Amino acid sequence: MRILYIYREKEKNEHSIEAVFDTVAETLKDFGHYVHKWYKPVSWRQTFREIWQLRKEGYDIYHITGDINYLWLFFPWKKTTMTCHDIGMYKNNPKSIIRILYVFISFISSAIFLKKITAVSELTKSDLTNILHINPQNICVIPNPLSLPVKKCPKPFNKDCPVILQIGSGWHKNLQGLIESAQGIKCHLDIIGQPEEADITRMNDYRISYTISHHIPAEEVVQKYEKCDILYFVSRSEGFGMPIIEAQTVGRVVLTNKTEPTKSVAGGAALLFGSEDYQAIHKGILQIINDDALREKMIEDGYKNSANYQPIKIGKLYEQFYKHIFNLD
Repeated sequence: MRILYIYREKEKNEHSIEAVFDTVAETLKDFGHYVHKWYKPVSWRQTFREIWQLRKEGYDIYHITGDINYLWLFFPWKKTTMTCHDIGMYKNNPKSIIRILYVFISFISSAIFLKKITAVSELTKSDLTNILHINPQNICVIPNPLSLPVKKCPKPFNKDCPVILQIGSGWHKNLQGLIESAQGIKCHLDIIGQPEEADITRMNDYRISYTISHHIPAEEVVQKYEKCDILYFVSRSEGFGMPIIEAQTVGRVVLTNKTEPTKSVAGGAALLFGSEDYQAIHKGILQIINDDALREKMIEDGYKNSANYQPIKIGKLYEQFYKHIFNLD
């Protein structure tokens, strides 16, 4: 198969979607398929010029990887698909004219003309179906693959002062919940992000030990996973929740939200909480510290769950999807 992956502008300097499909692309190449990556130029004139040329190059599949889903309009519809990561920008914000137009062009109208699209989680599929009223038969759920180069790395659990890793510091990442829940527990918070001054003040007031880092390379993120004892990921909202899989792959205990999609992504191998239930999270941290048998079971179950997100498995799902939808051998 000859596949074109269509990416958003490089100038946006965002990497989450790109990391997902770079991983899928390399896996499909290993399977013997030809994959080319194209980044949308900032200039619309240049965009249309390049799309015109790409249409002439005879790809079997044109796959819009996310964020610029409206570009389906300009590629051969019978050969085009797209991935929806989430519709949080529409679901969680006021319904402005621009947002309504975006979801109508990107998803509602595309569902009429494209054979099928993919969603990264059952929650995203449910939102597309229940909020945008897209036929669920037109949506195939294919989860994101593990793209960070993490691997199994057992370590003794630090019961005296466990290191709790927090990925992200935006409001939806719920750093506040970790700070409130860790109050009174001897531990160290390792935060990747840029906390607000109020959060830093609160940690100082609570005498919580912490370190902060941001914009670090992937190699350092891997080291953070290897050095931590617990991953805190009780977010208020998520499109997928890849840090859960990354921590489980390394062999670390995970705390996450009891709502979707994180509940399903965790695969029964995490402690689940409401994002604002600080008392329950506090008790959960203590339970992990004190209950050796529970901790070891969660780690072993995590290894099994994370195996479902390895690149080869996800690559096979995309290969099967392409062959079935586009009638390719």
